Amino acid sequence: MIPPLLALAGSGVTITAYIAYQERENRQIVMNLLGQHVTPKIAQAVWRDRHQLLKEGQLLGQKMTATVLFTDLKDFTSITEQTDPETLMFWLNDYMSAMSQIVLDRDGVIDKFIGDAIMAVFGVPIPSTAPEAIAKDAASAVSCAVDMAAKLRSLNQQWQVQQRPTVAMRVGIATGTVVAGSLGSRQRLNYTIIGDSVNVAARLESYDKSLDGGICRILIDEETYQYIQGKFPTQFIGSVQLKGREQPVKIYQVFCE
Repeated sequence: MIPPLLALAGSGVTITAYIAYQERENRQIVMNLLGQHVTPKIAQAVWRDRHQLLKEGQLLGQKMTATVLFTDLKDFTSITEQTDPETLMFWLNDYMSAMSQIVLDRDGVIDKFIGDAIMAVFGVPIPSTAPEAIAKDAASAVSCAVDMAAKLRSLNQQWQVQQRPTVAMRVGIATGTVVAGSLGSRQRLNYTIIGDSVNVAARLESYDKSLDGGICRILIDEETYQYIQGKFPTQFIGSVQLKGREQPVKIYQVFCE
């Protein structure tokens, strides 16, 4: 009887070790994909639902309603021409660190950095399905933009004392259906969002750069406006033809206090 019992105990240890190895590998996959781009609360939610979200080392593509936010610095090209590289990098890192923290504080996900631009998403990777939850995501995105304006005002005061460049920014926000999941190869995977709302948010950020917005110009689409109506001071800009789109889009400007 001893050999069978030893074999049973050995197989039990092996299975337990294998399960633990799989758990560690899946956790590493989640952390590699999301990294420092989400809050611990969101990371824990992803880990909790990992059996529904993970397949063969990838976060499965999911269709959901989310709010996308794009930011960009005004006249950044001229700043790069007038600033030495070392100072520019320190200055830009100050800006990126501050703005990224505001996104995380509002439970957003940082999708990517593109030069001086930031793309963030609210309502992923755990889908919001109830209208109240989707409205909360939209409000969080707009609140994030307003907080960014306040932070940039503070940073400008600090930079002025340090004789560094001062700057204004533009923000575009759009709400709608997106597909979220991991994209790339096994050697390099990124968690990202694709969909029409991404394009609309990007176009709103770059729309009519002569339209004044003070230190932070915030433009939102009709869907976002419907979710945040009455919560922020806004003004209807008009039905405009955004680049690359056939149908006009109603856009609104959110004003920062």
